[in-house]
Amino acid sequence: MSNCELYVKGAAVWLPHPDLVWVCGLLDTDFTTTPATLAVIMQDGERREIVVKKVEELPPLRNPDILIGENDLTTLSYLHEPAVLYNLQMRFCTKTTIYTYCGIVLVAINPYEECPIYGPETITAYRGQSMGDLDPHIFAVAEEAYTKMERESRDQSIIVSGESGTG
Repeated sequence: MSNCELYVKGAAVWLPHPDLVWVCGLLDTDFTTTPATLAVIMQDGERREIVVKKVEELPPLRNPDILIGENDLTTLSYLHEPAVLYNLQMRFCTKTTIYTYCGIVLVAINPYEECPIYGPETITAYRGQSMGDLDPHIFAVAEEAYTKMERESRDQSIIVSGESGTG
């Protein structure tokens, strides 16, 4: 199946937006190369006609609803900028979860407020658990590294990267 065959009526796509960065719309027609256009119904009901000069210019497809808010970005069907940003937004705004995995990488969103997720009960919950058994958390990363270091005698490194003051 070529990528073009996924662009059928009812498929959800992401379109750039000057203020919101990306907005979702539903295809109102199947994509055809003659004429090379897409009719998209936006969330506000507006109908847009998009000219597609090259197949590479097709808008990114949205992940199925069942994958929205996944705790590991690598499980998404489509892994591109709007999919990652939307998934992180859903986890942070809807589920109030600041941590998300991307494979073995832990992505954190700074909530700019104190979070009650670092107490002794949380430490106990993650102790002895494998990474991925529980929701993403910095304690899961620490437990994984400690286990590999202590039980398997494997050297470990944890890299913390981000804004000033991250570490």
